[in-house]
Amino acid sequence: MTAPDSPVPDADPASTFRIADLALRDEMLLKISWLRSFLAVAERGGFGAATSKLHLSQSRVSAHIADLEQLLGFALFERRVRPTALTEPGRIFASHARDALEQLGEGIKAARAALSPGYGHLAVGSYPSVSSVFLPGVLASLRTEQPSISVELLEGTAASLEAALTTGAVDIAFRPLQPPVRDPRLTTAIVAVMRDDDAFAAKASVTIDDLRSRAVIGNPSGSREDGGGFDLRHAAGEAADSLNIVYLTDQPTTLVALVRAAFGVGVISQLALATTTTDGLAVRPIDSPTAFREVALFWNEQRNTNPCLTAFIDAVTGAAPPPEVQQLGD
Repeated sequence: MTAPDSPVPDADPASTFRIADLALRDEMLLKISWLRSFLAVAERGGFGAATSKLHLSQSRVSAHIADLEQLLGFALFERRVRPTALTEPGRIFASHARDALEQLGEGIKAARAALSPGYGHLAVGSYPSVSSVFLPGVLASLRTEQPSISVELLEGTAASLEAALTTGAVDIAFRPLQPPVRDPRLTTAIVAVMRDDDAFAAKASVTIDDLRSRAVIGNPSGSREDGGGFDLRHAAGEAADSLNIVYLTDQPTTLVALVRAAFGVGVISQLALATTTTDGLAVRPIDSPTAFREVALFWNEQRNTNPCLTAFIDAVTGAAPPPEVQQLGD
């Protein structure tokens, strides 16, 4: 029996080392791919939604999360609610995981810059029509003027690109103009697309009253709050609520296919329409003062100090816009 005034025995040094060894083992076993999958699910609110960002199957993303949870010893997500929500431990871990990946990325950039002076890396957000028709010319110009800068492209919808800007997943992004804009801007007409045997094909232009009398197919997909059907709603103005919107899709090819199958008249930006074939269809301007889409570059000046931003913006302003778009002045 130990006397009351006897000193407390020191902890077993071997036990202390074992605990430290276990912590070090966990850190070494944790994989970056698991963290990327975890953060993608957290940011997009679901396992399925994360797959488009990661270019992985849903089963692979689920496996990454399961392996990470097993290593950590706690659940990261509340799977009984929709959209998928973080648990409290998951929310705390997400903040540290995001910081860790950002620090790792900064370390890679710094090391490469030391090896190759002038090296830079830029993450650019875009959506398919800009990526297909306008962005290649910008990247070609950037490669000519700044060959040491590498570019990573992330595609998404207006809502997901806004989230990517907020979290720092991209340095700069093209997206439709809804919040206040940062120059430079592009504008493209919103047009109506119909079968060439449609009665509207005989008209030089289509009015909003014409569209109110027909089933309408628009883009992008999503809720109104997330910008779903932005083009047709913007073109219709105050009459938007009276439209019979039967389908919304992110893909111009899907919109065109639905028009060909006589599901309705399509309303889409001319820039997006340029990414697909319109054989057998008629394209007509919409007689509306708001039948246009403005596209802008967005970035966060306070958060983003990437020196490559200026070079990329210069390439955008210097690139010749395609026939479907116009460059707007300051």
